[in-house]
Amino acid sequence: MRKALVSCLMCASLVGFVGLPMVHAVDAPADGEIKAPEGMPATQSPVKFSHKGHAKIDCKACHHKGEATQKCSSAGCHDSLDPKDKTSDKSFYRAFHDMKSEKSCMGCHKKEAKGPTKCPECHPKKGA
Repeated sequence: MRKALVSCLMCASLVGFVGLPMVHAVDAPADGEIKAPEGMPATQSPVKFSHKGHAKIDCKACHHKGEATQKCSSAGCHDSLDPKDKTSDKSFYRAFHDMKSEKSCMGCHKKEAKGPTKCPECHPKKGA
C-alpha cells in the first residue's frame, strides 16, 4: 500500500512538473517586426523577427523581466527612448545591440556564433 502511494505521488509530481508548464505556455506569434517604439526616432528600418525561428530558445532568455507577451519597451523594462542612451540597462537600443549581454539579440548571436551581427543583416535598406 505504501509503495503504491509513493509511486502515485511521484507520478503526479512528474506530471505536474513537466505537464503544467506546457499547458501554461504562451503561443508566440510566428513572424513580426521589431520597430522603434512611438516617441523614439527610427534611424534604421524595422527588423523582421521570427518567433518560430527562435523556438528552441527559452522565452525568458529575452523576456527576462516579465510575461512573454510584454514588449521590451514596456514601462520598467527598456523604456529609455533617448537615442543617445546606449549604455543604461533601461536603454531600448542596448536591449538589442549589447554585444556583451547574452540577453540582447547581438550578444546572443555572437555567443552562439550564428545569426546576424551586422547592421544591414537585420536592418535592410528601406525599399529593398
